[in-house]
Amino acid sequence: MSLAADYPNPYELTALQIAAARAQLVFRSRHRRTLQQRLGDSDALVDQVEHCRMADRKLVDAATWSKVVRLVAEVDPRLRHNLGSRRDPERVGEVLFALQARLMEAVREERRRGLAPVIPLFRTP
Repeated sequence: MSLAADYPNPYELTALQIAAARAQLVFRSRHRRTLQQRLGDSDALVDQVEHCRMADRKLVDAATWSKVVRLVAEVDPRLRHNLGSRRDPERVGEVLFALQARLMEAVREERRRGLAPVIPLFRTP
């Protein structure tokens, strides 16, 4: 059964559709992580991987590994493919550094897009 059949008034139907779209937007904005949050998450993961390296562990622990895989897949699926299934701290650290480089570049691009063009006040001779 369609929504239009329940509400014969087109204005009422339009108002309901707009309210539903706004609710979806609010939900998405609350559940979407910003680039800065992802960069912070990657910093924490680098720290955890460094602790594994300093403790001379052969593998990154499972909890850290799952967080790394999730974050890398969110940001760049190709980088996730490069990560593979090797859990040694050296390889995971390299991938996390590559991830951070991509995130920092994305943050820089986002900031650059937000700048307004400079309008000169005076004519240049």
